[in-house]
Amino acid sequence: MRVQELTVHGRLATLNEHDSANRSNKFVGAKLKKQMTELVAMQCGKLKPISGECIITCHWFYSTRHDFDGIRHGIKYILDGMVASGKLPDDNQKYIVGFGGDYFTKVDKGDEKVIVEISEDV
Repeated sequence: MRVQELTVHGRLATLNEHDSANRSNKFVGAKLKKQMTELVAMQCGKLKPISGECIITCHWFYSTRHDFDGIRHGIKYILDGMVASGKLPDDNQKYIVGFGGDYFTKVDKGDEKVIVEISEDV
């Protein structure tokens, strides 16, 4: 078992923000998804490439008053960013076999981040 850690600095869009962008205009929604995916992808540099099955665990450091399920929507951007960076071949069930859980800690605005633990069966 190989365990890696990725820290994504910055605030990822919540589910409500994602839905609102998509409802306003499909191009606004696509732009938001692209921005969030790129935010994650550019922070994946130190990750070793993943080639086997893995379990993802996230510790969310958030500053908003959104529900945890809305904050957790950011996992979509995290997985897509890992794929875009070339560190994860795909975010399908061949590679992502489960989620180890989510943990949430309230922080001041500007201190948002997500610590992602990737446990890979190598």
